[in-house]
Amino acid sequence: MNGEPLAKSGERPVPLGIHSRQVAEYVRAAIEAFLPRWRHLLDYEQVERLRQALVVAALTHDLGKAASGFQRGLRDRKFHWEFRHEVLSAALLLTANMDDDIRTLAVAAVLTHHRDLNDPELLGDAGFVPLPEPDIVESAIRKFREKAGELQAYWTWVRRFCEEHPELCRLHLPATPEQIPLPVDFLEHLESETVDLTLFVDPKSTVLLLARGWLMAADHAVSAGVTEFKNALPAPFMPSSLRPFQKRLGEHEGDAFLEAPTGSGKTLAAIFWALRNRERGERIFYLLPYQASIEVMADTLEERFGKENVGVVHSRALDYAFREHFERSGEYEVAAAQAKTEIDINRLVHKPIKVATPFQLLKWLFGIPRFEIGVSEMLGGLFIFDEIHAYDAHVVALIAGMVQVLKELGGRCLFMSATFPPFLKALLQEALGEPAAEFGLKGNDGEEWTQQFLARVRHRLRWYDEPLEALIPAIVRAAESGKRVLVVANRVAQAQQLYRQLQKQLGGVHLLHGRFTRRDRVAKEKVVIGTLQGKDDADVRVLVATQVVEVSLDVSFDTIFTEVAPVDDLLQRFGRVNRYCEHPGGVEVHVAREFDPEQLQRVYDLERLKTTLESAPPDGEPLTVEVAAEWVRQVYRDGWTTKEHKRFEQARSAFQTVLQSMRPLHHAPEGEEQFYEMFQGAEVLPHCFYAEYEAHRAEKRYLLATQLLVPIPLGTFWMLNNAGRLTLLKDGVLMVDAAYDPELGLMPREVDLDANFVA
Repeated sequence: MNGEPLAKSGERPVPLGIHSRQVAEYVRAAIEAFLPRWRHLLDYEQVERLRQALVVAALTHDLGKAASGFQRGLRDRKFHWEFRHEVLSAALLLTANMDDDIRTLAVAAVLTHHRDLNDPELLGDAGFVPLPEPDIVESAIRKFREKAGELQAYWTWVRRFCEEHPELCRLHLPATPEQIPLPVDFLEHLESETVDLTLFVDPKSTVLLLARGWLMAADHAVSAGVTEFKNALPAPFMPSSLRPFQKRLGEHEGDAFLEAPTGSGKTLAAIFWALRNRERGERIFYLLPYQASIEVMADTLEERFGKENVGVVHSRALDYAFREHFERSGEYEVAAAQAKTEIDINRLVHKPIKVATPFQLLKWLFGIPRFEIGVSEMLGGLFIFDEIHAYDAHVVALIAGMVQVLKELGGRCLFMSATFPPFLKALLQEALGEPAAEFGLKGNDGEEWTQQFLARVRHRLRWYDEPLEALIPAIVRAAESGKRVLVVANRVAQAQQLYRQLQKQLGGVHLLHGRFTRRDRVAKEKVVIGTLQGKDDADVRVLVATQVVEVSLDVSFDTIFTEVAPVDDLLQRFGRVNRYCEHPGGVEVHVAREFDPEQLQRVYDLERLKTTLESAPPDGEPLTVEVAAEWVRQVYRDGWTTKEHKRFEQARSAFQTVLQSMRPLHHAPEGEEQFYEMFQGAEVLPHCFYAEYEAHRAEKRYLLATQLLVPIPLGTFWMLNNAGRLTLLKDGVLMVDAAYDPELGLMPREVDLDANFVA
């Protein structure tokens, strides 16, 4: 058959030779970027074998697509070839007369660049049958020979392609493709070689992981139309002068801790640290606990390094990107396509900086499919853990375990927090396994700015031996005096009730919590943020909110009334008041001490609330940076509470079990299941949106349909499920027969009276 076979079909068919060369170029660029870090972990021979094997694998990984049956399948979508092309690619590569270790690495990567080593279809096509009876074995061999014979149509092209590339000069292809060797013996050997390898400990497993990971990463990127592996970063804007702690951290090489208050310039310090420690092209991961914080941080980093160098990765990234594009274009198809393209590119091993939650890295260490891609990118990386104080005991255990692995992989870590409990620092220091430098604002460093910043008073504490509901008259007076007031409740039902009561006495009252549809919550945040930032002119006098306000709103109120919460959460809430020091003398922040322990124990550890109150500064005390830091230290002076310690140990033990069970070239189904079980919650469709939801789905506007879902915690899910108020729709979405009000959100204890009318 004349001409060149295709790698991809579609509107713009891609010739196989072009695709293979582009994958090889991508791999070469990745090798160049990561070479210094590989040399830190592997010996010279291992690095050289990996370099050579990766390029050989990249050039040959799709040669099996030159079979006439595969080519027919590209032209005719109704035709199913029913054979793994990578088996033929690997078989061709087995003819190479090269170093056994190089060939093993290359063939292993090629053979598994789509499927795990134990995939039944892959094994069967390679002749590795589960029941080795003579007739079954003979049938497998016959099928392989038949499919290999289909390479004859482009055999001349295959031979010429190999001759054109010096890296493939050692391939000694037979006269006819029917003579290429069946890879079953290689598979048996590879399986026996890897069965006892321990990932992240045995260098042999690391080399196998990198070979497979980078081949898959390059193939995915090139197939998505991204042919450039980004390496260099533009020099960021340099301020005329740096603050002392920024300068010290920016000159430090190695792991570090930074304790610095919000507004002091932590982000800039972290950027300088990362650039100082980046040897060539290793990746920078900026990790934050909340999706809203990630979006804000991504904007900051894009301003400094360009959008083309910064990728945003979290579970709601597509949702965020779609809303942004939809608001701009107003056309669903355009916005959906732009958002999907943007998110797909961000998930590739492509951009040098990724802004994400720690879970986006943890999932690779739980062995989800293609985990080798993520681990390959993480190797030798620079990891900035911002707001490290915000995680609970379970997540801290996972992060500590992950840090141990990152250090095995040559990573370097920076942990940052406005307040750093000593026990948390000690835990992370233990995970690092080596001493880490500590940085922060020091009042005795002789810098006038530092002394002024530390002495600045933004808040004055006011305590009340009453429940938050009893402070409604004071809230009304504050609002009527012209102040913009933030009211924070610990429970959604409590926030809804406070909102109802305040609405009866005031105008300009708004409500924000996590039980709104995605569409309604975004709209509400837009109104509140826009008004408080001077971009809108809505009447916003009082915002009643739950914990969502701690992270999601970059706004500043004149005062706050809040129910007591753990010290970390209280300080986060106070951070939304006098945020920009618009009141130089400081403002009062009002905290209600009295609460319902029966209700609140489902939200917070009561032992932590007790120590927060016992260690609190007295009424009227100016809450300076140093006073707040001392408060945190006192609350956490004994480390975890009994309940927290139990969760920490359970999570740490379970994670270690997952890590020890991982093997190269195989994903870990048990680990994958455990990872997704961590996210205890569900999303439900309020019955009142059923018709709109179905209309969007009928029109294939799925991203608009998901805007109608409401997240609920696991406890609420079981309450509704046990009451028989959840209905599973055909697409797997749960519909709830609870009332929903655009102003109040979901009210799970109130039945939607119209629900019975749905068929």
